[in-house]
Amino acid sequence: MMPDTPLSALPGVGQAKQKCLAQLGLETVWDLLHHFPIRYEDRRIRPIDGITEPSSVTVRAVVEGTASVRWQGRRSLVRVPIRVDNRYLLTALWFNQHYLRDKLTDGRILLASGRFDPAKRTLVVSHTEFRSGSELSADFVPIYRTTKGIRSPEIERLEHKALELYGNAIEEVLPRELVQKYRLCSHLEALWSMHKPGNEMARHQAHRRLAFEEFFIFQMQLQAFRLMRKQTEERVPLNIPDDAFYRFRRSLPHALTGAQERVCNELWADLRQPHPMVRLLQGDVGAGKTWVAMWAAYAVQQAGEQSAFMAPTEILAEQHFKEASERLVPLGLHVELLTGSTPLRERTRIKDSLEAGELDLVIGTHALLTEDIQFAKLGLVVVDEQHRFGVSQRELLREKGQDAHVLMMSATPIPRTLALAVYGDLDISVLDELPAGRKPIQTVVVKSRDEAKVILRVRQRLAAGRQAYVVAPLIEESDSGLDVLSATELEARLKDEFAGFSVTLMHGKMSSGDKDRIMHAFAHGDINVLVSTTVIEVGINVPNATVMMIYNAERFGLAQLHQLRGRVGRGPHESVCYLFSEAESSMARQRLQTLVDSQDGFFIAERDLELRGPGEFLGVRQSGLPEFSVGDVVRDLKVMEVARDEAVKLLKETDFWLLPRYQRLRDQLWAGQAPRYT
Repeated sequence: MMPDTPLSALPGVGQAKQKCLAQLGLETVWDLLHHFPIRYEDRRIRPIDGITEPSSVTVRAVVEGTASVRWQGRRSLVRVPIRVDNRYLLTALWFNQHYLRDKLTDGRILLASGRFDPAKRTLVVSHTEFRSGSELSADFVPIYRTTKGIRSPEIERLEHKALELYGNAIEEVLPRELVQKYRLCSHLEALWSMHKPGNEMARHQAHRRLAFEEFFIFQMQLQAFRLMRKQTEERVPLNIPDDAFYRFRRSLPHALTGAQERVCNELWADLRQPHPMVRLLQGDVGAGKTWVAMWAAYAVQQAGEQSAFMAPTEILAEQHFKEASERLVPLGLHVELLTGSTPLRERTRIKDSLEAGELDLVIGTHALLTEDIQFAKLGLVVVDEQHRFGVSQRELLREKGQDAHVLMMSATPIPRTLALAVYGDLDISVLDELPAGRKPIQTVVVKSRDEAKVILRVRQRLAAGRQAYVVAPLIEESDSGLDVLSATELEARLKDEFAGFSVTLMHGKMSSGDKDRIMHAFAHGDINVLVSTTVIEVGINVPNATVMMIYNAERFGLAQLHQLRGRVGRGPHESVCYLFSEAESSMARQRLQTLVDSQDGFFIAERDLELRGPGEFLGVRQSGLPEFSVGDVVRDLKVMEVARDEAVKLLKETDFWLLPRYQRLRDQLWAGQAPRYT
């Protein structure tokens, strides 16, 4: 009858209860059994002798005397004397549970959990059980997510009934060899331990088993999709001359880092495969991703095909075009820039050159996606800041070629643990080394009382010809009552503080044209101080900017602060980042100290992930992160890595595709949606 048995098959589940359970997303017995507790309350009985500080306890008690109720408005307080451990007389208190007075009769035995204050000799009770003395027991009690009309104890009772009636119908999905290899308990044993925990060890084993299973099935789906893509999407391998990389490397003004060389070799190997590359290139701020992309475009041109490089903004596209013109044009490539600002006559010329195959590399924005832009032989699509584009936009550009290779780039380091979950269907390259000679950015946490000193130092830098960024978390003043500076407030204030210098405001509500115009002016030195929200966090390269001032820094994520800091330190001058914060909590101070102590984006991203969790780290949309019911991609990193390795191995075995004992697992491969990163 599993897994689709409706909940109405359980005793005590009528239409009203079904509706309540449906509010929790529970339609079938399988859904119910995999609706796990959100936490467990430790209700093991413990003696109160020796407790000297207020503590949470569960006690076996006997009522001694008469219960009284006191009312204050609609709120009530029940008070009764109880004897605990056959020795101590305490006053037990129940808030807003006046109906208990009639049950708290003299001599009644009960189990009471709550907050015990040894000095006041009181027990504020949060949970009460009335049973006969022989039935009274206590242990870890599961607490479930609930909704109106159904309480946690009711769900617990239904879980036990479902396990008793249908537990033996649950079939194993995990291969026997993996269960034995990692000494995992069975799926049924894990369910019993989750819903009726005997001890912490049993709960730990259950968590380990269920986390491994859902990670393993998820990775099987990802890796099967990846395998299928490589087998079904065929293309002619690129014939790249053996000396191409030598010629490219010799043309550069500086030596490549070891990480850049490694990634260039990974791309070279991919481009020579009989199936399209789909690779994500991650790199810290300033790690040199653009040079790697330029190598890929050069390799593709040497094999007789074209490349398209798409950036999210015009100023970024122009930066890439400038670098490509300096690096690739001397190597014989024909490179053009195509954006929304390109004049019609120029656009027509570029369009005709692409169609005729005369253009080797076009760099642009969303303008590349229009229907009239076609290629003679598009071999490579490079997408910069890939998270700024939707999947459909990336695919639209790719479809302008015949199984074109795809390189997606991101300057936001994603920790390995999260990359396995979010980008597991992609090949991933990591630039984890900065070029030699790049100066570290001094990072200082500042209180508002020291702002005047900072302003003076910044004025000195401006007077020396340098430029500064100033970042605020809000565009306008908030009515939330929070003491948070807005960008508009800062602009008004700083125009006085930096009198004699040009101070300009930029924020996310401006049109793309206005933002590009302001960034152009800043890049060309016409603006001395740019006051902004986080719209400047990605990709802008202004070597003359040496100061970053971030107000209310505690309101930003660590990874975001690191990205903002990376806007400075791009030229020959010493750079500094001031983090203004009044935060008093040790956690907030600890977070900001991480930035003071480290310039390593991957380390900072790992720390940010630990502190905020994957959902908040990735943002509201969560960038494709699946919802795991048991596993946690941070806490269970090792489990995820093992699950991925085992999934890759199993998919390569012929037995998996042929033997009947793997049928249920094969069915699971296509049960989930295909990954969104194609």
